[in-house]
Amino acid sequence: MKKNTLRIIIIAIAAILLIGLIVFIKSRLSRTAEDPEAGLIGDNQSYVEVFIGETPISEYYILNKGAGTANAELLQGYIRKLTGHLLNISSQEQEGFKSIKLEIVKDTEAKFSDLTIDGGYITLRAKNSADMKKQVSFFANAYLGYEFAGSEREKIIAKSGEALYLPMSEIDTAGNDWIERREPIICLWKTTSPRGCLYNPNTNLSSELMSYSDEDLYTYVKMMKRLGYNGIQVTDMCSAWAAYGSYEYVHDRLRFMADAAHSMGMNYTLWVWGAEFNGYGWNDKDVDYYDNWKYGHAYDNPKSVETFEKYYDIYAQLADCSDRMIMHFDDPGNLVSSEDIAYFSKIMREKARAVNPDIDFGISCYTKKQDPWSLDPLMEGDTTYYIGIRHTEEDGWGDFRSYLRDNGMTYGVWSWNLTEMEIDQLAEMNVNSKLIKKAYTLTSEEDHISKPSYWSEMDSYHVLNIFSHYVAASLLRDPSLNEQWLLRESAKAVVGEEYADKLYDVLTLIEDARSGDSWEEFKWGYEEYILTSKDYPAEDINKRAKEAIKYLDEMIDADIEGGTLPLPVSTTELLEMIRPHILQIESFSKFRMELSKLESKAESLSKEELQSEVEKIYTPVPEFDVIIGLWGQTESRAQFELLSEFCKRNELEVPRDPAFTKLRKDRLFSEYEVFQKLSDEPVYRGKDTGFQFGLAYGKEETEYLTGLLIDEGLLSETEDGKVYITDYKNY
Repeated sequence: MKKNTLRIIIIAIAAILLIGLIVFIKSRLSRTAEDPEAGLIGDNQSYVEVFIGETPISEYYILNKGAGTANAELLQGYIRKLTGHLLNISSQEQEGFKSIKLEIVKDTEAKFSDLTIDGGYITLRAKNSADMKKQVSFFANAYLGYEFAGSEREKIIAKSGEALYLPMSEIDTAGNDWIERREPIICLWKTTSPRGCLYNPNTNLSSELMSYSDEDLYTYVKMMKRLGYNGIQVTDMCSAWAAYGSYEYVHDRLRFMADAAHSMGMNYTLWVWGAEFNGYGWNDKDVDYYDNWKYGHAYDNPKSVETFEKYYDIYAQLADCSDRMIMHFDDPGNLVSSEDIAYFSKIMREKARAVNPDIDFGISCYTKKQDPWSLDPLMEGDTTYYIGIRHTEEDGWGDFRSYLRDNGMTYGVWSWNLTEMEIDQLAEMNVNSKLIKKAYTLTSEEDHISKPSYWSEMDSYHVLNIFSHYVAASLLRDPSLNEQWLLRESAKAVVGEEYADKLYDVLTLIEDARSGDSWEEFKWGYEEYILTSKDYPAEDINKRAKEAIKYLDEMIDADIEGGTLPLPVSTTELLEMIRPHILQIESFSKFRMELSKLESKAESLSKEELQSEVEKIYTPVPEFDVIIGLWGQTESRAQFELLSEFCKRNELEVPRDPAFTKLRKDRLFSEYEVFQKLSDEPVYRGKDTGFQFGLAYGKEETEYLTGLLIDEGLLSETEDGKVYITDYKNY
């Protein structure tokens, strides 16, 4: 009996000790609201610090509102693995502490945003437990430095010892967004050789997306998510295949981007050249659509049909990872009639649907060259159409919207040259908040007819285009927001509050110096075009450019941390990428000031004196390491145009810089090469229009440069004025 009593006592003591040990361990592993440091696991220096505003995530708790224990613990595990902190889970609100709330909402309730951050309080919503599990993984990928969380590819890509900064608030309209689906158009012109022409070895490769590592490419997609987009659109075109060696390599990168987007709850759109399978460096001698005129319709040409089938099979390889597909037929494109466009579009639709029955299939009509009134009946429905935007009062789409409404059809917007210039012609860093706001306001005036459910904006300059995209993505959610406030918010998201005003000043300088306030000031070809306009504010721009360089140098030296936007490059590297653009603006504004002074005293100088003076003020604006399109650096192009006009008015010789002239000749000849690669016979072009239709340099200058190449023997001219590569077989 005594032995049994002793045994019971020993067991009781052991149980008490065991319970005490369990309580102790739990107290060490579970951080409570009252003891924010109790949950620290190991040496925190080997982890990643996460801040929401200035508050460390270790001071948060997880508020579980019907989301299930497993989902709350999943989020808890993601945070612990990343930061070393184990957040407390509670079903009740903890007064005085901020929460990450997981909330199940009923199907009948109003539509909610998937995620909101308001005053530092984070809320994830879903309709059921399964969707909440996805939401938690999406959150880990978009905000917590993970890649492919919730899959076998899961890993942390945030660097140990560094910090992640989440915003205190993000724009949220509780599901009442102006545009439901918003995507950047990630354009795949190669930054070193747009259009497959002359290679520029000086180009900074920090925007060369197709050469990014997996982690950097994933971060780029994540950046688009954080800017406010809920999908990405990527252009699949033979120019990219040529630039990177094969379509297989490009498709591997595009598939990775699709996977990245889907891992963050974003959609993925595949945009394809619907009738352009040759040129731009991609040389397939079997391509045939040049003789279609002999047949009346391209679909009557057996070789043409064979060509389309071949390339549509290539596009269809990505249908399984695409949520939508957009066919592009105009510029470039080799189909004209609605009958041909509909015939081949239906072939592509059938191939895509064979792989992915749910893919949203559509055709771009943004230039109005595709006539929807004749095209749509031929497509027999089941097609989404993509229209353009209103840059001016005259750019209306009311008739088309009415047609789509009356026929119960959905449609989207495909916006081009609004957030920036396309880099294949005039490449430059742009900041276009004012233009974006005006275009959205004008376009929305037709919403009473019918409203688009989808919108995409061009992303061609990539990393340096993020400020315009911040404004665009935000206004697509809530167009009533002030665009200048948004632009400053974009600066804060990159460099933090301390330097936000200085970066904002840099950005507004770029906007005023390169874009102006209207479409006519931004787009080359108009009399009001800002770079050649008589109203260009040279003195103000020059003064601000000098200040902007000081601000950039200060921020670069500070090696800034604290921005909330994930970037595929460091903040310092991004600022260093902006700097040469400011130097170009400064150089051009100085030239404009000197030219203005020269114009004011032109009548008082002799012709010889004026010739001497004009030569003194001309030094071409440098190209530096920025992306340069086929037309050359934008300010240097405008500079030479203004100089030439001045000399012509005053009967002077135009000063010629040998290096500048050589660059122009090289770019001109390189386009001759690109077209010659498509043929075994001489390819003839016009002397004044053979390069970019004479638009890049003007017809007179194009003819002059072509003449120099003829004098050098690289080009030859026929008796009737046609020009071709002299040694067209061995060039």
